[in-house]
Amino acid sequence: MGKSVRMKPVQVWMIVFTGVLIAALVVGRIFFGEPGFYWVFGSIQILMALIHLTVLFRTGSPIYLIPTAMYTLWWLTFFPPFAGHPLHEGFALASAAFLAAFIGVLISRRIEWRYKEILQLAARPVTGAADGFTSRPFPAGQAEFSREEAAGLARFLRRNVIAFPFFEPDRVVLVAPEYMWAYLLFFKRTYEKGTYVAFSDSGQVTVRIAKADYRKYEEELTFDQLCDSLGRLFKTFLQWHKEGTPEKIIQMINSARRGQADEK
Repeated sequence: MGKSVRMKPVQVWMIVFTGVLIAALVVGRIFFGEPGFYWVFGSIQILMALIHLTVLFRTGSPIYLIPTAMYTLWWLTFFPPFAGHPLHEGFALASAAFLAAFIGVLISRRIEWRYKEILQLAARPVTGAADGFTSRPFPAGQAEFSREEAAGLARFLRRNVIAFPFFEPDRVVLVAPEYMWAYLLFFKRTYEKGTYVAFSDSGQVTVRIAKADYRKYEEELTFDQLCDSLGRLFKTFLQWHKEGTPEKIIQMINSARRGQADEK
C-alpha cells in the first residue's frame, strides 16, 4: 500500500466562501430584520441551485439533480415573494424530502471532490526526499490505449468529480484541481499551471504537478518519483476503465479517505 503521507489543510477557500454566506445572513438579519434574513437566505438558495444545475450539465451526473432540486425548493419555500403561494406547504414538504436525499448523497461522498485523495495516493509509493519541485512536465512513459478509451476515462472522472478533462486534437488532459468548481463554473479555462496527467494519441503519458499542490505535502518528496507515481496511478485508472471495472477507481480513492481517518 505504501507509506502514509501527511498533508496540510486543503480547499480552505471553501471555508471562506461558507463564512461569507453566513456573514451575509447575519448582516441581513441585523440591518433588515427577519424579512432581510429570508431575502438573503432565498437568494443564496437560488444561487446554489444554479451552481448545481451548471455542474449537472457539465459533469453529466444525474446525482446533481438532488441538490439542484433541494436548493430550488428551499428558494420556493423561504423566498418572501413566494410566502403566499398556494403550493407553499407542498414546496416545504418536498424540500424536506430532498434534504434527506441530499444527506444520503453527502454520506456516500458521490459529489465530493477527490483532490486530496489523489495527492495521497500519488505520494504513497514515494520513498525518497531528494530533488525537490520543478515546474517542467515529466515524461511518465508509455501506455496502450485508443483515443476513445482515454476520452471514456476522462468522461468517467469528470462525472465523478475526480478530474476535469481537456480534449485536445492530439491528447486528452486530465486536471486534478484543488477547486473543481473553478473549472465546472468556467472560472478557469486553462490547465498549463495546474496538476495534470496527459494521454497523447501516440501513447505518451505526461505529468505535471503544480508547485501549490506539491506544497500541500508536509514533507519533502522526491519530485520525479512523485510525478512517476501520479502517472502510474492514472494509467491504473485507464486500465481499469478499459477492463470495464471503473468502480475500482472509486474504491481505491475511498480507501485513501479511510486511510486518512485511520491516521487520526
